[in-house]
Amino acid sequence: MGIGIQWAGQTTLAAQRAIQQADRVLFAVADAWAARWVRSLNPAAESLPYGEGKTPRRSIYAEMVERILAEVRKGLKVCAVFYGHPGVLASPAHAAVRQARDEGFSARMLPGVSSIDCLFADLGLDPGRDGLQLFEATDFLIRGREVDARTPLVLCQIGGVGCAGVFDPSDAARIRRGLEALVERLRQSYPAAHEVVIYEAAAHPLASPRLDRVALSALAAAPVDDVSTLYVPPVARAAVDPEVLERIGWDGGAGAGVDSPLVH
Repeated sequence: MGIGIQWAGQTTLAAQRAIQQADRVLFAVADAWAARWVRSLNPAAESLPYGEGKTPRRSIYAEMVERILAEVRKGLKVCAVFYGHPGVLASPAHAAVRQARDEGFSARMLPGVSSIDCLFADLGLDPGRDGLQLFEATDFLIRGREVDARTPLVLCQIGGVGCAGVFDPSDAARIRRGLEALVERLRQSYPAAHEVVIYEAAAHPLASPRLDRVALSALAAAPVDDVSTLYVPPVARAAVDPEVLERIGWDGGAGAGVDSPLVH
């Protein structure tokens, strides 16, 4: 289950009950405050293992999954707690559910508020209006993903481009190299002066989100963290096809001002 970005304030009642009623609680959360809150609900809660330095993330995640499954195999009711939404940028959560089911155990995922949900609210972005392109930044680059410059684009973990281990904020050369690669790729679809937003959700109710607006050409020099997300607004709205409008019999209007009939 996920506790959201701001833990207690963004944790569903179902997820909270899961923590309280579990025989064993294992967590991977973002800060000490979140860890204390989880332990306040279940004092026996323990932190999942997390490597340091050059430890490959694949190894870290495999160890997390094995730790979770070891408790499940004992016949215990196990609750694995993750920061944000357990299904968004959290591969060990997916892997643990799959492995448990493969071994014949009952397993399910409870949603939480993700950084993407926070982005929608903080930027006033409705994905039902113009659609949405969403990629993890390294995956976006290495797989040559296609870009539609008429549709909002969100790239997650821009500070971790090319990083296979734990994020190291002191590795400025690697971070800048990754951002330069992103800029070069995006410049194929967007002008250099196109304004983009470096976004970080507020981790506490009293904090403010990071909403740094910079020209695309200046992105490589901007400071980023492991939780930094890039929002690239469209250069223009997609044109409406009048023939399709006529075919579906929709008289909501024509031209660039036409909204989806399903969005009110």
